[in-house]
Amino acid sequence: MKKRTAAFLSAAAFAAGSAVTIKLQQELKKDENKRKLYDTGNKTVFSVLRGISTVLPEPPMPHLIDFDSEGFMKGHETFIDKPRRGAKWSLGFACDSIIPDDISTGEYYLGGYLSMPPNRVEGVLDGLMFRCVALNDGSGRGTVVFGVLDAVGFSSGDVREIRNRLKDFAEENNIVSINISSTHCHSGIDTQGLWGDLKEIIPNNFKAVKNNELEKIKTGKNPKHMELIFGIAVDSIKRAVNSMTPGTLYRATVEGRGYARDKRPPNVVVDEITTFRFVPDDKDKRPTRLVMMAAHPTSFPDKNKMVSGDYPYHICNKLHKLGENAVFFQGPQAAVASNKGAFKASDSNEDDPPYKKMGEGVAEYLYNLPEETYEKVKPILNIRHKEVILKATNHLYHVLGKLMIANNVMVKTSGKKDDISVITEIGYAEIGETLKLALVPGELMPEILKGGFFKSSEAYNRVDWAMPSLTDIAGEGLVGIGLCNDSIGYIVPDNDFGSIFAPLHYEESVSVGENTASTIVTEFMKLVEEVKK
Repeated sequence: MKKRTAAFLSAAAFAAGSAVTIKLQQELKKDENKRKLYDTGNKTVFSVLRGISTVLPEPPMPHLIDFDSEGFMKGHETFIDKPRRGAKWSLGFACDSIIPDDISTGEYYLGGYLSMPPNRVEGVLDGLMFRCVALNDGSGRGTVVFGVLDAVGFSSGDVREIRNRLKDFAEENNIVSINISSTHCHSGIDTQGLWGDLKEIIPNNFKAVKNNELEKIKTGKNPKHMELIFGIAVDSIKRAVNSMTPGTLYRATVEGRGYARDKRPPNVVVDEITTFRFVPDDKDKRPTRLVMMAAHPTSFPDKNKMVSGDYPYHICNKLHKLGENAVFFQGPQAAVASNKGAFKASDSNEDDPPYKKMGEGVAEYLYNLPEETYEKVKPILNIRHKEVILKATNHLYHVLGKLMIANNVMVKTSGKKDDISVITEIGYAEIGETLKLALVPGELMPEILKGGFFKSSEAYNRVDWAMPSLTDIAGEGLVGIGLCNDSIGYIVPDNDFGSIFAPLHYEESVSVGENTASTIVTEFMKLVEEVKK
């Protein structure tokens, strides 16, 4: 490119960027009065929720000082920075369907869209699975398990139930970490309890809590289905651990070809795919692939009543057909939608729905990556977890907790009726010498992982984000796994945490509170500092 042309284009780009910024500032100033209305509406709604919460009967809820961390797993006591002499990777895989036999006759609700009346399941389009891998680096420090549900979310209370059922097995087999995350498909069976018949659930639970008849509590979760999930998770994890076999682990991070698009400024996305491929020494055994990408699986309308695992299911299903086991991990996808035109398998049927074409296209793309794309991963696996206390300033959480609709772990923090906090957890892991994982318990805005926050002139609260990104803390090569070991809702940068009535601020309605992001970043920073010592 000629210098004159380059200079002209640079000047034009700068002018265009400045013009956009000026326009945005003008719009923000123009909307200042609207913001006051938005904030007033926000205050009114949450004041009403606070009032409702204070008159609700008190369920069994421990005080923070009496809280028992049963079911929490710390991870590795020590981190290593080079493989132990003679160490090799070992990996085991297992999966099973979590669709109950009586799906067409039982009482099951779709999880993901609030609907009145609720979306009761009417049929099945394709599968819902629990998939897991057990991974060990041969250092003698213990095995790590990663399990994933085809579901919209899975709360910490249920994650800890699975861990507690595996307690003896974990001790016997030196399992130091069990992680359960969700693909976040909005067309799975309700596994959080939020999407049942609320007109029936709310008065029923009010009475049940008031009369201490907790066995009568109802939610959108079908108890039979939850018991099925617990049983399958326990059995699958045991099979994965018992089937661990030695082999070689490879990793590649490749272009996502525009599969993700952000629906909320500042328009930051994770538009690459990280994949691991484990090749057993025994050539008669199947390779296992891990797929990490970030986009909402929301391919169906909000009145959908058909069960589907959406595009993540079809990624794994296609890879299975191609001869590989597979597990999909959802990343930071808070307001990120999928662009289903980015991928299409070569053998796609034109009548196939777009989400299936996308899933199979991603699978084929990864399966056909050239060998030189991959790097061999040294057998180094480090993982550590940390419990985090989040003050629930969104009183919707208080209502859900007091009526025992949600199964997040909640505690009282004072004698006041409206002082409730959520106990969740974060995690940090290292696989090999260059790749790291941030294990996050909700739907993370990608800028919190990557950077690219709004400046004060653009943010809702007119202040700068004053903290580093998770990548700034942990270093390059950090990949986020969202909805991991809990599902607390959206994690929005504090400086852009606005009114639920403002355009493009829906996410705040389903967030623990306005300081959730800064608390999680602060605790992640402490966790990384702890393990780096």
